[in-house]
Amino acid sequence: MLRFLAALAFSACALASTPAPAQDLQQKLAAAKQSAAQNQQALRSYAWIEKVELSLKGEVKNTTVNSCRYGPDGKVQKTTVVAPPPAEKKRGLRGKIVEKKTGEMKAELEAAAALVHGYVPPDPGLIQVVMNAGTASLSQAGPGAVVLKFPGYQKAGDSLSLTFDSAVKALRQIDVASYLDDPKSPVTFRVAMQALPDGTGYPGSVVLTIPASQVEVRITNSNYQKLAQ
Repeated sequence: MLRFLAALAFSACALASTPAPAQDLQQKLAAAKQSAAQNQQALRSYAWIEKVELSLKGEVKNTTVNSCRYGPDGKVQKTTVVAPPPAEKKRGLRGKIVEKKTGEMKAELEAAAALVHGYVPPDPGLIQVVMNAGTASLSQAGPGAVVLKFPGYQKAGDSLSLTFDSAVKALRQIDVASYLDDPKSPVTFRVAMQALPDGTGYPGSVVLTIPASQVEVRITNSNYQKLAQ
């Protein structure tokens, strides 16, 4: 995916300066998609540690640490290494209110987690749809950096922004502005990309914010280890 997005950025830069034949752009995108598939395949040969911190109103409420790897079906398998202690149950009416709020927050977080998977990694097919619609835009983001923005990437009113370091030809960051069910209840998240020594790209950290609930989820991926063949 890292190589795909870099190729996409350079294709967009070329289009911004000089018109390119549609066939040439399609060839570049096809090559980029193949590179993205290779990057995703490379990630499957690694195991890593995922740390998830849940904060409410700026205070960390619990922390979970998982050992992760891809399963035979291509989905990430997680084994909990460190789990938060069970919450103390309160009695009476207050206990029922707390239990209800906890259930609502859990459902909201599960929906938000599912939302993240809809944007990370970015889908080359959805990017292609936005490009075909002519609504994608390219802009500078400071010295040596460019931003590709894809409005309406997955939902009406959302946006996916990709920041590239043009000097080292790498994806720096992914920013998403979206929502769960109601556009009036926004969800934003930022992904800081990193690369392994062999060039394989991975999301180093993800910070998701639900302003209406004052909830923040911070996910950090680290300690990538090559699996034995």
